[in-house]
Amino acid sequence: MPGFLPFVLHLVRAARNRRQVTALNELDDHLLRDIGLQRADVVAILAQRRHRDSSRMLKILCCHGRVFVERVRDGFVPCPASCC
Repeated sequence: MPGFLPFVLHLVRAARNRRQVTALNELDDHLLRDIGLQRADVVAILAQRRHRDSSRMLKILCCHGRVFVERVRDGFVPCPASCC
């Protein structure tokens, strides 16, 4: 079972990051805009499966822009850009 421990660690990290992104959802819209997000971004990322790392998805959003939200809705996650 060499792959079991990394998988469990990934799930723990994904759960922790999801809680942090959920906290972003509690912010006002103007505060979200200040950090370069829209409410739709946070909602779209939280709508993804729980095993996906929400903070990684936000990082990809930062690098790829608004197109990311539509691609995630279609089930396609783009590769990280050079800035990631």
